[in-house]
Amino acid sequence: MSLFMHRYLVVILAILGTLTLLALAYAVLGKRFTDKIVAANLMGSLGVNLIVILALLLGADYILDIGLVFALLAFLMVIVLCRFVQNDTLRRESEEQNGAGEGEVRHDA
Repeated sequence: MSLFMHRYLVVILAILGTLTLLALAYAVLGKRFTDKIVAANLMGSLGVNLIVILALLLGADYILDIGLVFALLAFLMVIVLCRFVQNDTLRRESEEQNGAGEGEVRHDA
């Protein structure tokens, strides 16, 4: 690998590392839970990119397998978080519907 390519990949790693830290800050400071899910997905994608570039720099093919496993885990994490939000939303809607029915007066004959 040429010296230019090596330096280029190191700069790309630094940029991706900075973007990962910014995504982490967004995940912590995000107002809605869905913002946090998007930030978690972004961190997973950036992490996979970091792993692939490290594999390229080190010339180790086995690291690509680790990146593949990390990508699958990041995908599953987002699916589980989305399912959690969906279940929580359905529970809140159910509680609101049940709560609205309690305040009404029933007139049975």
